[in-house]
Amino acid sequence: MTKNSKEIFCFVLGDSHIGDVAERLAIKLRASLRAIGYVKPNSGLSEIKHLSKNDVVLLCGGTLDVAKNNTSKGLSSVLQFVTNTEHTNVIMIAAPHRFDLEASSCVNKEINASNRKLNKIIEPFEHASQSHLNMDREHFTRYGMHMNGSGKDRISGILTSRIMELLITWGLP
Repeated sequence: MTKNSKEIFCFVLGDSHIGDVAERLAIKLRASLRAIGYVKPNSGLSEIKHLSKNDVVLLCGGTLDVAKNNTSKGLSSVLQFVTNTEHTNVIMIAAPHRFDLEASSCVNKEINASNRKLNKIIEPFEHASQSHLNMDREHFTRYGMHMNGSGKDRISGILTSRIMELLITWGLP
């Protein structure tokens, strides 16, 4: 990939929950920046690479880290990434609720706890923030683990607004 020095990229990194979101962001943000998605099903947060200072990075992952009792490993990877990329604007997307499980399941309770821990980890870093999506059951497929088209439209709309706020706040073109 060749990048023009004035071009701003939005890198969408995550697991299968974020599939198609980069394409939807690209359509909504086409005049402002270029959105590129790197989606790897079942990917953990430890697979994140360093990116340039004029990029906005959206990270979505952690649901499987939580389900496999790897929350601390995922949070450690986030801390390492955020610490090592102070030159990169980072938006962490909270791990989504699992609608394929009971609301009171240990996995959903751990997802909530993990999202709170994530917020505390990134709070000291000015270049990083967390986006809570507040998705409803209707935004997920029939079996409840992945977002449907409505959910992906909702998430891309929320993220478009958040990215535009950050571009203005950070004085990016």
